[in-house]
Amino acid sequence: MRQNMPAGPESMQLLRSIAEQLKQPLTNIARHVELERLRPEATADLSALGIQTTVALTLVDSYLLGLQLAEEQGNLALEPVSVASTLTDTAHELQGLAKQYGVALEVHIKGRYEPVMAHHTGLKAALLSLGYALVEAEAAQAGASGRLVLAAHRNRYGIVAGLYGEQTTLRAEHWRTALALCGQARQPLTGMSTGSGAGLFVADTILQAMATRLRVGRHARRVGLSATLLPSQQLQLV
Repeated sequence: MRQNMPAGPESMQLLRSIAEQLKQPLTNIARHVELERLRPEATADLSALGIQTTVALTLVDSYLLGLQLAEEQGNLALEPVSVASTLTDTAHELQGLAKQYGVALEVHIKGRYEPVMAHHTGLKAALLSLGYALVEAEAAQAGASGRLVLAAHRNRYGIVAGLYGEQTTLRAEHWRTALALCGQARQPLTGMSTGSGAGLFVADTILQAMATRLRVGRHARRVGLSATLLPSQQLQLV
């Protein structure tokens, strides 16, 4: 189903305004749920609601960050960032959602990698947004045996950081089609998950501001999405 709203400047400004307005009620709900969870009679449903509210609030924040970074592209202040620590932090923050969906998380970082040049907050937000979408997709694909790997490896272009799982329906051509349909179709990644995959497009928007993109790739025979980042020439690890 295609939207009637054009993807022009007026539409983007409207989406920004909606996102900013959503932040306050989502923040209030998250605080209320957190307080209710402290009560002895708190239920598992309340915990699940808290996780989902946090995911929604984080996605809104990441979407707004992506718009901000896109406006600053070309003048973006990049800094040396550790891929290993960023992936580890991302896995920690994904634990609650992954447990809710029954998806196991693993971090694969073999060897030592020099820092990459990136926007620290942006890279963390991009990987977390990517993780939200792929946890849901992994649960839809593999069910109770779902396993998502956060990994880094090196190629001739730089250091590749991404998330990989049993994404049997994910192909490079499917991802290119989804990017073309983003903003025009309600569910650009039909068949991959039951959701819209919004986190994937938020992540790609943030990464574009850092002069890279999400691409379909493989790691240890798993399929996923990753970005190639340039190593910092100033801080080489021995």
